[in-house]
Amino acid sequence: MISMEVDQVDGQSNTSTLGKCLDELKYSRLIHTLGRESVESLRGSKALIFGCRGLGAEIAKNLVLSGIGGIGLVDDGAISMLDLGANFLLQEGDVGQNRALCTAKLLRDLNPDASVEVIPYFDAEAYLKNYNVVIATHGTIPFLVHLNQVCRSCSIPFITSCARGVFASVFADFGDQFLVKDETGETPGNVVIESITQDFPATVTVVEEQRLGLADGDEVVFHGIRGMEELNESGPVTVSVTGSYSFTILIDTRKFGRYTSGGYFHKVKASKTVKFLPLEAALLAPKFGVYNPEKLQHIPDIHVAFQAVDAFERINRPESLFSNPIAIKDDEIEDILLLARQAARETTIATGSECTTMVRGFSDEKQNATGLILKVDQQVNGIDPEAYGEMSNGQNKDNNILSDEQIAEADKNIGQVKTKCAEIDENLIKVVALGAHVELCPIVAITGGVAAQEAIKAVTGVFMPLNQWLYVDAIECLPPSAPGFQERSASGSRYDSQLALFGRNLQEKLGYGQWLVVGAGGIGCEVMKNLVLMGIGCSPNGSIIVTDMDNVSKPNMTNQILYQVDDLGRSKTPSASRALRRINPAAQVRALHVKFGSETENIFDSSFFDSISGVFSAVDTSSSRLYLDARCVAYRKPMIDGGKHGTRGSVQVFIPYLSEMYASTRDPPEHKEIPICTLKNFPYATEHTLQWAVEIFETLFKQRPDDVNAYLSNRDFQESIKKSTTPARQNILEMLRDALVKYRPLSFDACVEWARLQFEDLFSNSIKQICYNFPVDMKTTAGAPFWSGTKRLPRALSFDPEDLLHMDFIVAAANLQATVYGLKGCQDQRHFMQILEKFQVPEFKPKEGVKIAVSDTEIRSTTQGNASATGQSYDAGSPSDILRELPAPATLVGYRLSSIDFDKDDEKNFHSEFVHATANLRAQNYGIHLSDKLQARLVGGKAIPSIVTADAVVGGLMCLEVYKILQEKPLEDCRHSYFNLSLPMFVSARPIKAVENTVNMIMYGKSLLYAEFFPKKRMQERMPFTLLELVHNVGKVTVPMTENKLILSLTCTDANDLDVEVPDLIARVR
Repeated sequence: MISMEVDQVDGQSNTSTLGKCLDELKYSRLIHTLGRESVESLRGSKALIFGCRGLGAEIAKNLVLSGIGGIGLVDDGAISMLDLGANFLLQEGDVGQNRALCTAKLLRDLNPDASVEVIPYFDAEAYLKNYNVVIATHGTIPFLVHLNQVCRSCSIPFITSCARGVFASVFADFGDQFLVKDETGETPGNVVIESITQDFPATVTVVEEQRLGLADGDEVVFHGIRGMEELNESGPVTVSVTGSYSFTILIDTRKFGRYTSGGYFHKVKASKTVKFLPLEAALLAPKFGVYNPEKLQHIPDIHVAFQAVDAFERINRPESLFSNPIAIKDDEIEDILLLARQAARETTIATGSECTTMVRGFSDEKQNATGLILKVDQQVNGIDPEAYGEMSNGQNKDNNILSDEQIAEADKNIGQVKTKCAEIDENLIKVVALGAHVELCPIVAITGGVAAQEAIKAVTGVFMPLNQWLYVDAIECLPPSAPGFQERSASGSRYDSQLALFGRNLQEKLGYGQWLVVGAGGIGCEVMKNLVLMGIGCSPNGSIIVTDMDNVSKPNMTNQILYQVDDLGRSKTPSASRALRRINPAAQVRALHVKFGSETENIFDSSFFDSISGVFSAVDTSSSRLYLDARCVAYRKPMIDGGKHGTRGSVQVFIPYLSEMYASTRDPPEHKEIPICTLKNFPYATEHTLQWAVEIFETLFKQRPDDVNAYLSNRDFQESIKKSTTPARQNILEMLRDALVKYRPLSFDACVEWARLQFEDLFSNSIKQICYNFPVDMKTTAGAPFWSGTKRLPRALSFDPEDLLHMDFIVAAANLQATVYGLKGCQDQRHFMQILEKFQVPEFKPKEGVKIAVSDTEIRSTTQGNASATGQSYDAGSPSDILRELPAPATLVGYRLSSIDFDKDDEKNFHSEFVHATANLRAQNYGIHLSDKLQARLVGGKAIPSIVTADAVVGGLMCLEVYKILQEKPLEDCRHSYFNLSLPMFVSARPIKAVENTVNMIMYGKSLLYAEFFPKKRMQERMPFTLLELVHNVGKVTVPMTENKLILSLTCTDANDLDVEVPDLIARVR
């Protein structure tokens, strides 16, 4: 037996992730999506993939970037030019070489930590037991049935996936008893307890600000309870929900201490065992996941069509398992339809509680698993078992027979039969057959993302697996009528797959298109990879313009396919451009390292928008989308927008004149707003302490230097702050005095002393003041305890240099202070200890008259005094007194502080360390659960949970819309798409048609050019003028000869005579 390690082929050693510590920064977004335990499971797992054409390579790419420990590739086929249209890992120089070997070489570069093994086909079965999941993208149905049986005998989850033109399938079989550890993957939140009764059963009430999130029979775990501490040790407890904010537990709390305050509970994640049918049975009694609900009736026909095509190919194309498929000719369609009809006569549609089920009728006798297999075997007289695939090893056909248990299980899935599927949609079968030999790049991306996510579920037990079939259907992308023979005939190019479906004319349109891609992150990389595989912008007069101002960082290595280790620290767009030209040397890529925003409108001006075909929006904030949308609407360009959050994704398409624009509807807020008072004085959850820590970072190391620099450089600074409220002005002046007079460091030692004072102020003095203002026994005006519900009684911390968390804060704060003032930092613990031992912290005594807000209303209504970081206000001297203490800007000419922007992806800048330490010290103040450094990194940097599988699906869905736009398809053929791979769930909707509004007024600048209330005579006078003349005559403005467009503001009303917001109108005048 021969096993070829790719690294051995290259003369290097092949390393494994086993035994290596998890690189938390690199996998941070993935941990944010799957959880640390799942990522560790992935790193210790291996996947075996049969087939390395486009779909196999896509699945392998997704798994490797997701951190899987090893990949095995099985493909004995030779590379053809056709492979280059879907497999982005291959190059023209690879044509004629082994597909698996060439795929593996570049696959290894995507993640050097993953082992990549190439296994000859005849050895593959012997290697199965070394792998945790098997994915097959090549093979006849008998071969796949046998492979599935072997996997079942070894308790190995099995997935098979196939892409045929604008259709694709994914099938999953994880065995008879697959344990789903976590259906959703979402971390259960801590819910704050308000009271617990001494009773049996005991009633637990939560504060009204919290969602209960429980159902009868759920289990919860208590912690942090004061008074009734016995519940903290009770372990999981079953609940019965009694109201929106209460539930009971079958525990006799009459023996326990009386509940006094505090405490949380969290829901225990319940595992679930799922039973799968083997492929043999599932072909007879399929359970369908729904890709597009409006095409539900097509699924049985596609299921039949895929089997009919497979049967036809086995009869008429008995070539090697891994050879490229041959196109089905028009005169062969009748044979396909005959096979499909045979299957349809045995097919019924059934209803079930979980999903639509299509089953073949069972006889009293055991039948062959695939009805079509039996039919074809009878037609192929005396066929050798080798025709089923070499892995059958000449075994008896009885191995393909259903057992009594399997038939019984299939019977359960039938449900109540509704109707015989006596007829098939022959047109749909024909469409499937004619494109069956094609791997279309966007379809491959979508299907590869789904299949890879199922493989991740198989090895981690996280998220609900597919049950059991999913068919992808993008028939609306196809031309209204099939291109003629000359239009779709192969030319020996990498685009022959597209030619077969869309014809030469559309391929030329793709080539000379010029598309702007805004954002070169996970989605942007997937989109651009697809674009060059499709040939978009790959003609001499075409182009892909990509703009992104970010640099490549470690976390990008897990979901952004165009970057490798050598690109770390470099600008994203030039790195992406180089990778795209490697995928397709004809790619015309223009890389811009700028932000797409109002400050770059001189770059992305009217002439730029005139030159492009459309825009791909791959940004990650709604504000960026709104700006991009406004520009696209103004210049009448289509925009295809993609977004993602963990395993969820969305794609929306906006077409000028046809659909509503993005701004017509608003996305929900990206981040939950936390009340200011809760954040500053009364936190009760981990997210509160983290957000507070981020705000402290921004105040000390971003806002403070910015204000100092403004004071030193802006002559009008003092006048500008007079416009601020008294508390805000007082706060700014106090901060300036501290930064330039009281605590301006001249050495690193002074930075350490400043950090020590910050510790005392944030975690001791302010807490003492709160407890002084609101004593432990204080009552509200209603007579209830003040410290109850969400208000947790805090305790002040005493600094301890032996406490690692205390020192983490000091080290991080001191080094950040040094960075702000341009001083050299230090991490020598002994040096810190020497300074801290000598430094005397002033004694603090709570003050009378200090105001501490107990509600947001109080904070907003404060009109005097200084509002500190804790929301406390006190008299710190008049503004005029403080101004006299400040040095005049003229005495500090050229002196500037360095402002720090939080960088979540730098391991040595102390940003995450500061937020982590600050948040956890705050948590210790209030008895809140501590967070880890990864949480600090993600919250501080507003990081979005990411996984490459979702990026791949979004990228594929976005590129499908290009086919429709270039064919000028009706709006009804376009699709907004939404999915959640963790469920899995797919939903699509047609874009909303644009609404016609009535124009009431037209303005150019401040000049009113038209208004519906104008007298008739004035309108008659103005009608003969051109817009240029009207602007000149009415607005007294001469438009420069270099300007060929005017921007006009409109006011409009809808059909109900209600005012509506509309974008500015850009009118071409020359």
